Amino acid sequence: MSEPQADPSLAPDREKAIRAIKILLFSASIVAAIVGGAVAASVAHVSLFLFFLATAGLFIGQAGGDYLYYYFTHFHTDARDAHTKIFAGWRPLFTGTVIQPEQTLHAGIVCLALDLAIAAFFVLRLGPDILWFALGGGLVAIFFTPLMLRGLKEPVIFVTFGPLCIVGMAFALTGSWAILVPALVASVPVGIFITVVAYLKSARFDVVDAAGESVVLKLSRAAIIVLLALGYLSLIVGVVARVLPPLSLLGLVSLPLAVGVVRVVRGTSSRVSEYLWATVRSIVVSVVVGLFIAAAFVIPIS
Repeated sequence: MSEPQADPSLAPDREKAIRAIKILLFSASIVAAIVGGAVAASVAHVSLFLFFLATAGLFIGQAGGDYLYYYFTHFHTDARDAHTKIFAGWRPLFTGTVIQPEQTLHAGIVCLALDLAIAAFFVLRLGPDILWFALGGGLVAIFFTPLMLRGLKEPVIFVTFGPLCIVGMAFALTGSWAILVPALVASVPVGIFITVVAYLKSARFDVVDAAGESVVLKLSRAAIIVLLALGYLSLIVGVVARVLPPLSLLGLVSLPLAVGVVRVVRGTSSRVSEYLWATVRSIVVSVVVGLFIAAAFVIPIS
């Protein structure tokens, strides 16, 4: 099957914006690693070598999932994730330059093999318990496309870049289940905000003028607004329950950006560029909240 092409009416700057956002989306694994590492550092000494190795594992796993997702949605499905999506035309890192589109299957397999080697190292160090996290991440990377096509994309994103990555990172660095509760609570707002990004990426469009500038988007507007509210609520509840450190509330400084996202998604027609910028804002929200939660765990206050 030949690779489906993006709508030719789309402006070139939109394609550039999409590629830039795809790079920013790697903040999902990086922020999860930082939050998990901070939770671990709050209760034990953390080896920088182990932290960077585990972070590399999360990053490589996300890249591998991207490669497999691209390959299967472009060569072995009905392309329901192409053409009419606001992100139609994106490609994983180095695709079209270092590797050809049809070689993304091999790239994904290489990434999974590298992650398997990293997982084997941690299994030898910590025992078989860590294997459950590695197995979960591998299954997500392999089966993400069929899960997406069954409408489970956003729940999978939440579980993966929330509890799975953050609790898994904290456990990999401590080898102790004592960090389960704080890591799990910290993972909820982080997972929710990256899920908002996933919903925005799933937006579909109908071009309503010849220039391709004005669009009517089909997206889960109510879900996005509710998730933003739940993200901030979970942050506040975590602090009130004394599981998250009080400084975590500094994540509320991202509220103006979230309001900007809401203003865009509440409309029924707008320029594609406005939704791209809304996606950028939603990524920044997830990064800001995650980094302030991480900082709160490692900065002592009297």
